[in-house]
Amino acid sequence: MIAAIAGALAPIALVVLLGWFAGRRALLPEGAKAALAAFVVKFALPLALFLAAVDSDPHDILNPPYLAALAVGLIGTWAAGLLVSRLLLRRSVPEAAMQGLAAGFPNMAYAGPPVLAAVGSGAILAVVIGNLIVSLIVMPATLVLLGGGGGTGRVLLHAVRQPLVFLPVLGAVLALLGIHVPDLLAHSIDEIGKAAGGAALFTLGLILAGITPRLDRDVIVNVLMKNIVQPALLLGAGLAFGLTGSALHEVFLIGVLPAATAVPTLALAHEIYADEAAASVLASTLFSVFTISAGIALTGVLP
Repeated sequence: MIAAIAGALAPIALVVLLGWFAGRRALLPEGAKAALAAFVVKFALPLALFLAAVDSDPHDILNPPYLAALAVGLIGTWAAGLLVSRLLLRRSVPEAAMQGLAAGFPNMAYAGPPVLAAVGSGAILAVVIGNLIVSLIVMPATLVLLGGGGGTGRVLLHAVRQPLVFLPVLGAVLALLGIHVPDLLAHSIDEIGKAAGGAALFTLGLILAGITPRLDRDVIVNVLMKNIVQPALLLGAGLAFGLTGSALHEVFLIGVLPAATAVPTLALAHEIYADEAAASVLASTLFSVFTISAGIALTGVLP
């Protein structure tokens, strides 16, 4: 178990630290952060998720309890964060929507693969499905509440046109149809897909290097919701839907991941809740060292 925890945390910590060091020392040219982020979310990660989806067992993709547990945990935490922000913290609707995202959007793209690898090679499927739930449901709902313009239909159309959405969907459809990618093509795609994890973590470090630490009421609430409430909700949903073994472990570990770096990027673009979102991501990432360790340890006693 100690080896599994170290194996999951060591690559995250080392590569993020390298990115943070490069950012703090300005070792890369201006614009490198944006270029690396674009490479990850438009090329490397979508292709890695495509391969993971197309190689999946159709029974795993069409697993209603698995899908339902992830949906309850991801959508439920976002909704809970929104309600807490609106009703208790008296934030405006746009601010509450963004705070819900800070509380309920796990960093699946950057931290998901190395953490989920601790429970098996097939665990990447949780990243595929979780990303689709956020991209097709949570993010459009947030954008509508932010006043994203164009209505729900336009927001959804924009979402499904992103490589991070349509490539995993395409892979899942091919898997369901029993269509296999030729080995030569799969091997070629895998060459760029392998770069997704390291590049994503390095980019995360670059992003964190530009965030000023702060600890206030909003940050504390967001970290508690993201790092404590969400994994508990995912675990409870998984157990309620009858998941066991690796399926339950995968769903649960999605929750122990830190808040996604996409949150402050979106907040900054809309000039809503930007400082709080950035500080929440930094605090959630630091605190995730403990939640990831505890989460992996807990999988050893789960059914």
